[in-house]
Amino acid sequence: MNINEKLLSTYHNKWPDLSENLQNLKLSQYANPLILSFDNKRYESADIRVMIFGQETKGWLNGDGWLKTIDEASSRYYSFFCLENFYNGYGRSSFWKAFRLFDKEIRNANPDKKIYFSWNNINKIGRLEGTGTDPEVEKIEKEFFSVVRSEVEIFNPDIVIFLTGPSRDSKIKHHFDDAEFIPVDSTMKKRAIAKVKSQYLPEKTIRLYHPSYFGGFNKVRRKAILLITE
Repeated sequence: MNINEKLLSTYHNKWPDLSENLQNLKLSQYANPLILSFDNKRYESADIRVMIFGQETKGWLNGDGWLKTIDEASSRYYSFFCLENFYNGYGRSSFWKAFRLFDKEIRNANPDKKIYFSWNNINKIGRLEGTGTDPEVEKIEKEFFSVVRSEVEIFNPDIVIFLTGPSRDSKIKHHFDDAEFIPVDSTMKKRAIAKVKSQYLPEKTIRLYHPSYFGGFNKVRRKAILLITE
């Protein structure tokens, strides 16, 4: 199986239970689940693979209602991210500005390498409006759709960046139960930036402030770049 077939197999195994347990909730209040897809050709030819996590997606595919199938959700992700059919206002998003920053810096540090980037979220189902997650939905997601570790295992990244902030560390530990958050040096607090150590994650894994926390994120981003490019 190629990488997308492995992903779809993982999702299909869990989708029925997720859908069934979400039926009692008002789905119109929630964004669609973030279902990944990769450009298989670019993935296979990459020398370095990078996965960058955000928190959750506000209003993901909200113009389409609740998508009925995994294949449709996968296709929409592929169109948006792999084919770069971005939504209006994409360029103003603090997360995507940070994503492009790391894209640029990692490429600059490895000019002779082919680099493939992927986008993920530590929570798969956000709200239709506003940030954060709903406790009921998050409980269902944790029990029936904990796919993040499988996604990382399938993608097999060389670098992982969690732009999730310290308040989401427990969510990282939910998926990577042996995760340790290790200070990078004595001048920076662990809540600002930390190495994440886990048998399921590559050596170059870091967690830092979400980029919407402009002052905090700007102070640590240079250190973060050094940690993943040295």
